Amino acid sequence: MLFDSADYYFPDFQTGLAKEAAATHIGMYVAWLTLRGLGSEELSRYEADLRARRIRCADFLLDACDGKFAPEDANPEGLAFSEHYFTRQYENDYRSVFADQFLRTGHALDDFCSVPGHWHNFDRMAMVLNRRWMDWRAERDAQGGAQPPALSPPDRVLGLVVQVLGGFLAAEGLVHDPANEPLMMEAPTPERAGRLFRADFDGGRHWLLVVIKRTPQGAFALTLTVASCLDRVAERIRDHGLPEYFQDSPDDPLPYTALVRLYQWLRADPTLIVEADDNHNSQLVFRTPEELAAGLPVLAQRCRTVLGPLLKMLSTVQGLDALRCTRPLSESMLYTDPFNRLVLSTAEVARNPRILALCDELEALGRDPQAPGPRMFGAGLMAHIDQVRRRHGG
Repeated sequence: MLFDSADYYFPDFQTGLAKEAAATHIGMYVAWLTLRGLGSEELSRYEADLRARRIRCADFLLDACDGKFAPEDANPEGLAFSEHYFTRQYENDYRSVFADQFLRTGHALDDFCSVPGHWHNFDRMAMVLNRRWMDWRAERDAQGGAQPPALSPPDRVLGLVVQVLGGFLAAEGLVHDPANEPLMMEAPTPERAGRLFRADFDGGRHWLLVVIKRTPQGAFALTLTVASCLDRVAERIRDHGLPEYFQDSPDDPLPYTALVRLYQWLRADPTLIVEADDNHNSQLVFRTPEELAAGLPVLAQRCRTVLGPLLKMLSTVQGLDALRCTRPLSESMLYTDPFNRLVLSTAEVARNPRILALCDELEALGRDPQAPGPRMFGAGLMAHIDQVRRRHGG
């Protein structure tokens, strides 16, 4: 018996779609199983390459599994979860996540298999899979008679989170910023509490927003979001000289130069499981006091070893350029969509020698009918690309 196979799809392609496209959606699932420790021992030998993103999910499936997903590709827990979820719900979740990226050729099979298989898309799907898996585990444990004890109110949990992160906050100079809290977070309620921290550095500032929400199931969802403003780059973004497309003026506040959410800086973390909420926002969910007690020290450690160095890179022009202007752009930790001025504004201030190549790549991404993001800004993107090309002799 097979759960799924690329062979079920590509023989019926009508549009010249590459054979590998038939393996993308299956490969994302099997790669997720492997990275979460739910795959077979045989597949575990690919884990290092997957974690380092040296191989794409479709290629992994074709190479490791001959394009097929079979029961023997999962360990016992992975198999139990796959039997519960994969054939019942995975396709619907996949369609929900990537609805804005399917081609519209009129051939339903080709359109379903057309989603680009880059790692940015894997990260979006992995959050949903994490949530389904953790919900399934909680339901399984409840059926076994284990009723989780009640968690404390959100404001008390927030206080605990801030206490555990205290060493990291102090090391990074992040202090409570109550003046900006009304501008950057929703008002607190009995089911939600948050706190905003700010650190000023030479030439800019960072904010860290910590929010705790109680879910309808009684668990707690934790989000940590970084907003960064590097003045030199922010001024270039604001003072772009394209008023017909962008309504910024020199009197406006400086925009953020980076906005980093949990799924971006904790992507593929082997321990902390980032889940998607109903709106596909990223969060850490703690369903029991034991999970909270075990998870917070790990989070504090990741803040020191992952988020701290990331903040330092976001504090310099060259660091921001290295993070944002990767090859390809879509594999950057900071990539969300091509329809903004962040890439080229950063590259110009950093004097990136690849500036014209970045213009070409960004134009291709912007013209791709499967590009994520607000396409209403497509004309503005092309105008900005033309402007940058003229300034750099392109």
